[in-house]
Amino acid sequence: MTRTICHLFEVPGHRPVVANWIYEAFWFGQDGYDPDLFECRLGEACDADRIPLSLLALDGGTPAGTANLIVDDYPERPQLTPWLAALYVDPPFRRRGHATALGRRLLQEAARLDCPTVYLTTHIPDFYRRFGAEVHEQIGEDFWILRIDSKAAA
Repeated sequence: MTRTICHLFEVPGHRPVVANWIYEAFWFGQDGYDPDLFECRLGEACDADRIPLSLLALDGGTPAGTANLIVDDYPERPQLTPWLAALYVDPPFRRRGHATALGRRLLQEAARLDCPTVYLTTHIPDFYRRFGAEVHEQIGEDFWILRIDSKAAA
């Protein structure tokens, strides 16, 4: 396996694939959302020196996964920013370390941009403990807001 992690804007031809992943994995069937909306939002991640950022893992040149750094992923908590959002690995590429590599790279990018803390929502907090994630708030029976110290994790 040859893994490369790049900014999605560097390989814009893969934007429709990433948009579809995000829609299918996180937003499928919700009113007002479709892959075109996410393709448009991903197009806003066009500068490595500002948020939003969209990263793409390539496995031998084939899109394998994505991770995104966005300003706001939970409107009820506008004071919390930025957010790790839509960390996703396509099923044929899972269990190869892509998710961990994407998470680490995203946290490195956050640290580089002077974002000391990154937030995320998840049903699987144990996965993010590898990055030093801590519970910020439990917002449902099995749903949490986590925070990660980007400089410590990077």
